[in-house]
Amino acid sequence: MIYNIRPGTFGGPLKNGDLIGVCNVIEHLRRVQNDPLLQFHLLDNAISEMLYTKQLFQFLLDNTNYFSKEQGDTILPWQRVNVWDYRDISGDLVKIQNDKEMKKKIVVFPLFDAPYNQYRNWDPKLLDFIFSLYAGSEYDEYEKIICHKNEMSYSSKGWIYSTDFIDNINHIMDAEIFIGGDTGTSHFASALDRAPKNLIYYCSSRGLVHTLPFYLLKGKGELRTYWLDFERTSWQ
Repeated sequence: MIYNIRPGTFGGPLKNGDLIGVCNVIEHLRRVQNDPLLQFHLLDNAISEMLYTKQLFQFLLDNTNYFSKEQGDTILPWQRVNVWDYRDISGDLVKIQNDKEMKKKIVVFPLFDAPYNQYRNWDPKLLDFIFSLYAGSEYDEYEKIICHKNEMSYSSKGWIYSTDFIDNINHIMDAEIFIGGDTGTSHFASALDRAPKNLIYYCSSRGLVHTLPFYLLKGKGELRTYWLDFERTSWQ
């Protein structure tokens, strides 16, 4: 069965994290309908126009069996289904196959420019703190990569930038240590069947429970919270 997905089925154009959430929905429907080959075909405008979203969708088309390039005969009649709330119905089921060999590699996906839910944004001091955590000699043999859409002013000895989105997806797949925030790349990392050995997520404690990385509440990965001043706090 191939279901066609219209804009609005899941509340709006799908972004990167949403695409992984939709894969989770598909896994649940496969079980409910006893159809392990059930797929979604995303109709025009069902996903965000952002280049990196189109790139992730193409990656999922090429490397998983969740999505069909061919249109089906049936439109899924749902409207305004929040893929993150849906996890209360389905649980965490999504699995993205990873056949890459793990390397001594640390990848950091800093988040400074979230356009919505801005409590997700890191304080720049957090990145400096992460640099310090991996400055010891025990990490001398590790490749250390800052994965971001562009190079920034933040740097540290031994770290290099990677700005190509698909390269960064592949860095996640063969990294030993992944560090990310409340964003799509963390959802991707958490959904891998062979994920990085250490999955570390830095999030504000004001974050939403329903968008926690997949399987986190089952013990896969570690959540580390950081403090942000939302109240204009005074200490004197």
